[in-house]
Amino acid sequence: MLELTLPATTGSLDKIITFVDDLSRAGGLSAVRAGRLRLAVEELVTNSITHGYGSTRGPWNEIMLEGCVEPFEVWLRLSEDAPPFDPTRSHAPQDLDKPLAERTPGGLGLFLARQAVDRMAYDYSQGRNHVTVWVRREPTSAADPDSGAVPGERQ
Repeated sequence: MLELTLPATTGSLDKIITFVDDLSRAGGLSAVRAGRLRLAVEELVTNSITHGYGSTRGPWNEIMLEGCVEPFEVWLRLSEDAPPFDPTRSHAPQDLDKPLAERTPGGLGLFLARQAVDRMAYDYSQGRNHVTVWVRREPTSAADPDSGAVPGERQ
């Protein structure tokens, strides 16, 4: 299992992304699946820092990441002590069918995070939010639509 604890600041994002990239590499995720995991974690962390802590954030606030490669999936758990918030229950933006210029700004990040991963779960315990995301591991082959392989082309 990989673990990382950092201050809950946007200055920690580069190290968090490196952690996610290392976990994706260890899990053998395709570039597309690794990108999906990265998008979800980046959105969850940014949402936590910006909206969860807001102006009450202090040097004592930390974000903890744990990740593991399992036989069929890679999972990553984000834990922080901002006020309770369940991102699995946030609503999808109501204006997704409108042209971009007509849409209300914001509200898309958590929707994209949920869409990017295969599964997301939330738990609030011991004064901390715990969000876990899973991305399936699949062998890279022409049958895998995320592999980037062209059917009939040798890898």
